[in-house]
Amino acid sequence: MFSKKRNKMLSGQYDYYKIIEDKVRVIAKKKYKNEDEIFISRLYNLVLNLCNQVIYDYTYVFTKNDFVFILDNDINVMDLLNEFTEDVQKMRKRNRKS
Repeated sequence: MFSKKRNKMLSGQYDYYKIIEDKVRVIAKKKYKNEDEIFISRLYNLVLNLCNQVIYDYTYVFTKNDFVFILDNDINVMDLLNEFTEDVQKMRKRNRKS
């Protein structure tokens, strides 16, 4: 799912998905002490689902698996989302220009 070596900039543009991936990896390792690829993948998907609903104007509905994942890993969703506020703002601004 994740590429090992990929530039943060593609064709001179801000690579939102790569930056989110990198941040999720750091958060998983530092905050949750977890480097398991499945955990990272689930956390990445959760973050994207939550952030993308703001960027692309749709409603994400939490699944039971989302809640279990959040509860089992003691994830503070608000703290997690605060890590990505700047990225969401950049993407919204970029999408408005398109």
